Amino acid sequence: MKRRLIRLLAITSFLALNSFVAFGQSGTTAPLSGSVLDPTGAVVSGASVVVKNNATGAEFRATTMNNGAYTVPALGAGTYTVTVEAQGFKKAVVQDVKIDAGVPSTANVTLEVGAASESVVVQGGAEVLQTQSANVSTTIIGRQITELPFTSRDALDLVLLLPGTTSPGRPRQSSVNGLPKGALNI
Repeated sequence: MKRRLIRLLAITSFLALNSFVAFGQSGTTAPLSGSVLDPTGAVVSGASVVVKNNATGAEFRATTMNNGAYTVPALGAGTYTVTVEAQGFKKAVVQDVKIDAGVPSTANVTLEVGAASESVVVQGGAEVLQTQSANVSTTIIGRQITELPFTSRDALDLVLLLPGTTSPGRPRQSSVNGLPKGALNI
């Protein structure tokens, strides 16, 4: 059952991310990028950005460039806290930033003028914008699949729920968005 669940997760991620995209463009990590601005909308260069995984405590560091942009290239799926510090500004802490595997995300931060000892905490997560791709996708965990109301309890039946799926029989015979069966790996 575990093998089927793992296969289903891989298949679902693959099909959702690559319906019309060339194979091999998605992965198990995703970049987080954004801009750091001051209250007037001017860019803040040289700001220190720390992205911390809430589950594991792993930290990833970046520094904003001359245009105020930063990028952390490879983050695993999960929830993160983004902390931004710059001289002459209050420290900004953005909590609960969700990253999905294979989906580039953008989190922009606006710093407030003040002493470095002061901080601004954004509750409830930042507005994460995905501007690098037109793909719409999400990460599904095993528990979500087992709680779905399937009569067969076969996790592979989730493939039949994908948009654009036509199936003459079982999921292994399905076609997604008109792609031939040979182009799908189920």
